[in-house]
Amino acid sequence: MLKSICIQLWNRRRSNTTLLVELVLVFCLVWYMTDYLFVYLYNTRIPNYRNIEHTWRLNVTLFPENHPEYLPAENEPEALEAHYRRILQAVHNHPGVEAVAVCDQYSTPESGNYRGGGFYPEGDTSRMASGQMISFYPQEDFFRTFRYSRQEGSEPVSVADFDWGDPQAIVISRSVAEELFPDREAVGKAILRQSYYEADSIGLRHVVAGVIDDTKRFAYNRPQRNFYLPMTLTHINDYRIAAISVRSNASTPDAIFLENFRREMSRSLRVGNFYLKNIVSYATLQEDITRAFGITGQIRTRLYLMIFFLLNILLCTMGTFWYRANQRRGEVGLRKALGATNESIFRSFLLEGLCLLAVGGAIAMLIELQFVRAGLIETMGQRPDMRHYLPDRMLPRFLITNFLSACLLSVVILISVWLPARKSAALSPSEALASNE
Repeated sequence: MLKSICIQLWNRRRSNTTLLVELVLVFCLVWYMTDYLFVYLYNTRIPNYRNIEHTWRLNVTLFPENHPEYLPAENEPEALEAHYRRILQAVHNHPGVEAVAVCDQYSTPESGNYRGGGFYPEGDTSRMASGQMISFYPQEDFFRTFRYSRQEGSEPVSVADFDWGDPQAIVISRSVAEELFPDREAVGKAILRQSYYEADSIGLRHVVAGVIDDTKRFAYNRPQRNFYLPMTLTHINDYRIAAISVRSNASTPDAIFLENFRREMSRSLRVGNFYLKNIVSYATLQEDITRAFGITGQIRTRLYLMIFFLLNILLCTMGTFWYRANQRRGEVGLRKALGATNESIFRSFLLEGLCLLAVGGAIAMLIELQFVRAGLIETMGQRPDMRHYLPDRMLPRFLITNFLSACLLSVVILISVWLPARKSAALSPSEALASNE
């Protein structure tokens, strides 16, 4: 049967050309959108060894100088630090607060800010690891607040697990340790920060105090390299850029914790020129940053376009096969007169549609290869050294996304051919032959 179908498709190549061109175009477009969604969904399934459930960012800021409640005497460095410590203590004392963290604006989870840096082992400039530098106040528990871990999430960590007596201490993520010290233990080793602005490396030497799991900057990225450095409150030039984060107890519903905190802490955090501007969950910040970076809009646009193109090919294929079924009534009648069954005729129409899709898909894959070679497909957080994640291995990714696209289009083709094929198969031999006279 397959041979005869191929012969029929070849004999009708002129009438099939338009449908084939549309199939190629739609296949390429569906693959492009499927590839994007595949990478996005794959990345979101990669474990992120940092947890933002039940975490909140407190926007504690200062009155501007022209504010009627501004107190000039309270703006001295000593007064600011003392008031900030009182604020931290008040946050600790609030019922339902499990952990507190203080970091700079470049270091909060789900933030659009980023501060990067490159490091290399002392005495070995041949190895270099670049990533995000995260600064936090070690007297508060940054790691416990966001549930950082080591050994792939099996062992939670706390700031207290590391020795911060050395002001140059640093904690690195696992991929950094593997890159800089592939054959030896990283803890206790010295690393130097690459400087583009200083003639020497004074103050840029750090000693590795510990190694923790890699984390993702955003949920749709793949894990990245991170460097965790301590900071002091006296180093904060502007307390507006320092972020206070808290983890609430999981036994308290988020809505109740938020309502109670706003009601009870608005007055407690009014200290000196400080006041609580607002409190927002990191889950909300995650949604906001995904929307702000255009990921939400891109996903919606691709889904809408995919639905549009699939409906387009469905209607086009259905119309083509409906017309073809009417034109081939005599052929159907003759085949039935020679003993063909309704099932074999129905199956032959379906196979014709799938054979057209197979030809169109093969041509489309040749075109798609040019997109891959030109680097026009999304990677969403790929590093040059990444090869252990599926989206970074181009051949398996290419085959998988094309297979998914082919499956999706096969369903559409079968649906569009089903009604014309069923109508043709239901004709009696005499009716089909008579209608063709």
